[in-house]
Amino acid sequence: MGDNTILPLHGVPRPLDVELPRLRLVDRLRQRWTSPITLVVAGPGFGKTTALAQAVRANLLEPRGVDAWVTCGPDHEDASHLARTILAALDTVPCPEPGAPEVLEALRRRAPLDICLLLDDVHEIPGSSPGATLLAAIARALPGTAHLVLSGRRTPDLPLARREAAGELAALSTEDLAFTDAETAALATRFGRELPQDLHGWPALIRLSLCAGPAASWRYAAEEVLHRLAEPVRRALAALVTLGCATEEEVGTVADGPVDLDRLAREVPLVVRLDDGRYRAHDLWAGIVPADHLRAKAVEVLAARGELAGAGRIACRAHDWPLLARLAVELVRTTLSVLPAATAQRWLKAVPARHREEPAFLLLQAAMTHARDFTDPSIDRLVDRACAQMVEKGDQDSAAVALGQAVITAHSRGDLVRLAEIAHRAQRLDASTPVLRLLRHSANAVLAELAGDPEQGLVHLAQAPTSEVPRALSVSTTRFHVHCLAMCGRGREAAELAERMLDDDLARRHAAVARWFDGEPTTTPDSVDSTARDAFVARAFHTVIAASFGDTTTELPCGDPAEKDNPRDAVLACAAQAAVAVTRGDEELARDVYKRHLAKWPADVKVAERHLRRFLTLGYVLSDELRERWDNTDLGPSHQKARAAGRAFVRARQGDLSSDLPEAHALCFLPLPWSIELAVRLAATGKTKLGAWLSDHAAVHQKLRDLVHDPDLAAGAAKLLATVPTPPDHPIGIEVLGPMRVTRNGVAVDAPELRRARVRQLLGLLVLSPVLNRDQAMDLLWPELDSASAARNLRVTMTHLRRLLEPERAGGEATYCVRSDGETIRLVRSEMLSVDLWSFHELSDTDQLDQAIALWRGEPLAELADLCEAEIARIRARHVHNLLALGELRLVSADPAQAWRLADRALALEPFEPRGHRLALAAALRARNPQRTSRTRARVLDSLRQLGVRPDPATEILLRQSVSS
Repeated sequence: MGDNTILPLHGVPRPLDVELPRLRLVDRLRQRWTSPITLVVAGPGFGKTTALAQAVRANLLEPRGVDAWVTCGPDHEDASHLARTILAALDTVPCPEPGAPEVLEALRRRAPLDICLLLDDVHEIPGSSPGATLLAAIARALPGTAHLVLSGRRTPDLPLARREAAGELAALSTEDLAFTDAETAALATRFGRELPQDLHGWPALIRLSLCAGPAASWRYAAEEVLHRLAEPVRRALAALVTLGCATEEEVGTVADGPVDLDRLAREVPLVVRLDDGRYRAHDLWAGIVPADHLRAKAVEVLAARGELAGAGRIACRAHDWPLLARLAVELVRTTLSVLPAATAQRWLKAVPARHREEPAFLLLQAAMTHARDFTDPSIDRLVDRACAQMVEKGDQDSAAVALGQAVITAHSRGDLVRLAEIAHRAQRLDASTPVLRLLRHSANAVLAELAGDPEQGLVHLAQAPTSEVPRALSVSTTRFHVHCLAMCGRGREAAELAERMLDDDLARRHAAVARWFDGEPTTTPDSVDSTARDAFVARAFHTVIAASFGDTTTELPCGDPAEKDNPRDAVLACAAQAAVAVTRGDEELARDVYKRHLAKWPADVKVAERHLRRFLTLGYVLSDELRERWDNTDLGPSHQKARAAGRAFVRARQGDLSSDLPEAHALCFLPLPWSIELAVRLAATGKTKLGAWLSDHAAVHQKLRDLVHDPDLAAGAAKLLATVPTPPDHPIGIEVLGPMRVTRNGVAVDAPELRRARVRQLLGLLVLSPVLNRDQAMDLLWPELDSASAARNLRVTMTHLRRLLEPERAGGEATYCVRSDGETIRLVRSEMLSVDLWSFHELSDTDQLDQAIALWRGEPLAELADLCEAEIARIRARHVHNLLALGELRLVSADPAQAWRLADRALALEPFEPRGHRLALAAALRARNPQRTSRTRARVLDSLRQLGVRPDPATEILLRQSVSS
């Protein structure tokens, strides 16, 4: 929100050499700023684009808001393509697959300025297409400061009845756009000619007839214009007509020679230059200028710039089915797994029955079926038939595309048998395209992994040209690359590759899991699994990770391992069942689970053993056979860490406590009962660091109490219970966004410790920095004292602070919220401690702004005003940002009164904030409150005078409106 830079306009036609100002239409279109939706509907040649362009240029002279222009084309039936084009017009960088939410958010960000999105030639978007669905979603949820102009040859099929009934829809029709007699006469005067016949106000035909001179009909007039043109100019016009909208270079490519499109625009009516450097010929020329001989080259140009829908339209109109077949293969190749289904469906519907069994259209049908339901078994049959016919015809490159579709479908299903079959077929093709090279290397990698040799798989994957193929295919290969790295015990590399090359939820989870099994505790993001296979794998890993926290699920979270028909799935089910058994205290059952698994899938089977390494610590502890094998095996870095954790635990049980296992590795690699047991055994020898580190997890304390009754572990458990603090019995709150308060059970306490300035200052420092260096604390609080005196004061202040937060603690007992060691003091995050400033920073989502604002009670951390001025200023700036962001949301949701109040609160804190000035002005204007508008305008002008600066362009627009209002 609050992005009020003035948008650069792209695609708006430049004025014609002889252009009639249509002031009545400009005036009508000025009403777009007061109506949510404006329709401009008329047939071809009625000057819709010219009128819109004049309205946009008029707004630049006297702005009411910001215009964004989009010229729709055939490819905009694809929702993602249309969304990306709109976001580009809004000067917003799109995400990989943008949709209506991203467009609406970009429109909201323009608040408090009004934004008008003009969509010209909206008839190019078919009514039932995903692009039309996107427009419907935008129209339904249009923000209050946004306006939509839809211009085309027919009324768009959008849900506009409610808008029309509420008076929120303006419209210009054929009757409005037609020239009046006065306008016709004025244009004729400019040309110095008379109109030979009554053309009923049709602007394009009137202009054409006037250009050609006296003529019997507009078609004859058009032919007269063509007759006057030199052959190169006529050829350039034919090329431009075929392309629709193009650069001079593109037209030259199709015309097979140099072209002068400036000359073309001067000599030929209804040809215009757009302000982005492209040119456009009116559709009226399409039925007059012969262009069939340029069709193939035009299609090449359109395909090269990614406009396959437009290229396909040319082929369909010409009934050129061989050309469409080539385009069908290209459509599948460039959009694997993200096929624009509406385009594919329209092409297939246009193809005569006698051609539908051709391999290209079989492949297109398979791709369309995949887009609808990748589990449909007919996909494989269609792809196989297409591939076989392509190979028979010697079209190896197209066969490679068919195999690419087969790979995508097999990956989506997790069907490794099918992948292996495709791999063998890929070896028999002779083509050397990037797609085929990637297929070969990917297939070889799959075969190597299936044979238990993921290292060899990595050799093939390193040669796969992922940067030269469609993203859908490269993503599939990269995911398998991540998997093979993890299988080789190279978890950190796997995580870095996933984070660098992939950007979906599944990839983020793969990266988090890889880091976890490399010994780095991370939060595994939730995501919706695309396939049952993904869900099964995720459930296995989640179960093993959850065991590290003492959490359990059902006894068989991934089903019975004995029922699995392959070693990889059997390992996942085995590890999940064993992890649950260990967490529930039934280690014998866990050992038996591994014993039964190894009886069915012996470790001598390479692929079975390699998958067992994925959960290496479990197998190392529970199976003597696996322990002996892995003690004598060279392992990857992540697997070495897992083995070290298993060794430390096994040796601890044998009385050897010399291992220096990192605490994070104990958490990541050991189920909670094992990590606690290791901590207890270490504590019995005086090493309490692991126990203290684990104590942040609530389940630890109950486990320690249970172990007090175990003769072998009682001493260590008792020692940890004495030194590791237990959680408080009631929730504690610390509030610093205003006068400092401490609460217990939600009730503010009136403790004498809180009246001590140094206690408040130390607590404030810990809120700002939960891990505080002791020397830093002493330098900040007692800069004038020597080290010994400052340390003594810190100890006293710490005593008071502990008593303030946890007064029920017995003397000498460790506190839970505040902990310290030789170097640091920590304010420990937990479920029992809430801090308003921490929540304030965490409440960052748009729908949480009101909660963040509600936490503010006044100037924060007043006790630290002289010590932490910069930090406090950042907190205040964050609050001002929240106020203005929420105010802009209220403005776009038609609550200008609340928007003004929020702006007023922000300006009370930051009187010279331009964003606050804009919001206050826009809210007063939208509320139609003249007195408030006048006061707000005076306030803004006074601030600008004090600063000695001119208003920025966005503020200037609102100041002008405040005068006119």
